[in-house]
Amino acid sequence: MFLISLTRIIRFALQNFYRNIWLSIITITIIILTLFSLTSLIVINAGVSQAILTIKNKVDISIYFKNSTNESTVNPLKEKISAYTNVKEVELITASEALEKFKNNHKNDPLIQKALQELDANPLGPTLTVKAHDVNLYQQILSQLKQDKIDQLAEEIDYDDNKLVIERLEAISQKVQRLGLIISIIFAIISLLVVFNTIRIGIYTHKEEIGIMKLVGASNWFIRAPFLLEGIIYALLGNIIFWLLFYLAAGFLQPFLFAFFIDINFNLINYLVSHFLYIFGFELIIIIILNTISSFIAIGKYLKV
Repeated sequence: MFLISLTRIIRFALQNFYRNIWLSIITITIIILTLFSLTSLIVINAGVSQAILTIKNKVDISIYFKNSTNESTVNPLKEKISAYTNVKEVELITASEALEKFKNNHKNDPLIQKALQELDANPLGPTLTVKAHDVNLYQQILSQLKQDKIDQLAEEIDYDDNKLVIERLEAISQKVQRLGLIISIIFAIISLLVVFNTIRIGIYTHKEEIGIMKLVGASNWFIRAPFLLEGIIYALLGNIIFWLLFYLAAGFLQPFLFAFFIDINFNLINYLVSHFLYIFGFELIIIIILNTISSFIAIGKYLKV
């Protein structure tokens, strides 16, 4: 008996879907747009978060010493700074390594290369590169360097302050999240209204059949079930079609995104593959809930049972 009822509910839901095929297509399109705005928000947030993390990992304090400074003088300072609780690591760059690094950074500048060739001695001294456990700890480290008078021994202390860049990225991320959330909510509301009206039209189309079903003793849930199932069908088809299109678009855009994120370890395809089940499941549940709510309201308002 249960299987017979279930078969009838599924058949009735599919009939509703095909009888109003154009409305069904419009409903699925709105769901796809809702998913696009929501998924774009998730992906952009992941990309910006990775960019912020990459920049944070590049922040450091560089302590430059005069070229006359002996490395035996710098090594004890390295050990002292390494003992700071807020310091993650300290790297010593020797004078010769600093010169090679400078040459590589300016290998395409013939004037600098020529000037270096004319020098009799290495103009650069050793350098200590200090990395903190957290980007917010660098001001503390600078204060400690002053307390220990290490800044007086150094020729220059360069704080590679990307804090402003990080703050700007975080501000952009927040604005994108707010804008994306607003767009997602707008499309979600539109989706609710479209599903509501689609179900309402389906109820109106089948009002005679519903009346007969009531006369022969059909339960309220047996009448409601096909319309609720119809909403779930919209959600499922919308999700499947969206992800097929989104993966095709991601494959096309990946080379351009790779060039844009060249210094950032973020691959759109890899991110989508590794997080597919979480994002797909989350979005499917959200759309099913929205469609079910919309269908239930339409039935409760327009179906007097």
